[in-house]
Amino acid sequence: MKQTDTKTLILDVAQDLIQRLGVNGMSYKDISESVGIRKSSIHTHFPKKDDLLAALLDRYSDCFVRIVDGIIASSDAAEVKLRRYCGLFEATLSSGDQDKACLCAMLGAELATLNHPLVERVRSFYQANEERLVILLNIGLKDGSFQFAGDTQTMASLIFGLLEGGMLLARAGGGSDQFHRVIEQLMQLIKS
Repeated sequence: MKQTDTKTLILDVAQDLIQRLGVNGMSYKDISESVGIRKSSIHTHFPKKDDLLAALLDRYSDCFVRIVDGIIASSDAAEVKLRRYCGLFEATLSSGDQDKACLCAMLGAELATLNHPLVERVRSFYQANEERLVILLNIGLKDGSFQFAGDTQTMASLIFGLLEGGMLLARAGGGSDQFHRVIEQLMQLIKS
């Protein structure tokens, strides 16, 4: 297996473990057993856990933001765009045993245990999502498909917090069915 393939596999396994167990529930031993390599091989690619987390956050954020930018740039109606955005979170929760959450939701829950540069990456992900939600909400307000009281920035924060936190709550009980009902209720709130 090529070195880049091993590195990607390490990142894939680490991401899956964190999305299910949290950063403090994941170890290099877990990764090595899943990938089938020695722990020292992981250290070759990521000398410290912070190096692994930084690479994960950069990869996850870049991919997620690119997808969201594509949703915003699409010719879909604002409501469809918002549903597609919410669908990203719903798809994550629905995958596997319905025990996955957004990588940054899991890391955000353990923010106090992360070093400063990692905390800033998580915050940057949150900010990027809220900025894009403001754009999306403004599109809907402009075309009349959204009508809600209050400030657009605050509504964007509410939506993002609802999605991130809602995933964690749905994992504790109710699963993807509960999460879907929450999204439907959100859509009613936005359109009223």
